[in-house]
Amino acid sequence: MSSFNPKHIHTRYIQVNTKQCIACWKCMEVCPKNVFTGINLLWHNHIKVVNAGNCIGCLKCINACSSGVLMKVK
Repeated sequence: MSSFNPKHIHTRYIQVNTKQCIACWKCMEVCPKNVFTGINLLWHNHIKVVNAGNCIGCLKCINACSSGVLMKVK
């Protein structure tokens, strides 16, 4: 059984592409509402959304990400 949950990749304001994440954790550092957590798997490390309801749409995470992992929801 897969542990993938679609709510772990988006909030009302942002979308996360976990496959592009390089696990720099910059988005977690700048997020004022602790929306993200880091996942450390043997084959890949990435962020996931754990508090989607906390997201205020400030987009600080998008501005901090140099890998294009985070995108604004249209």
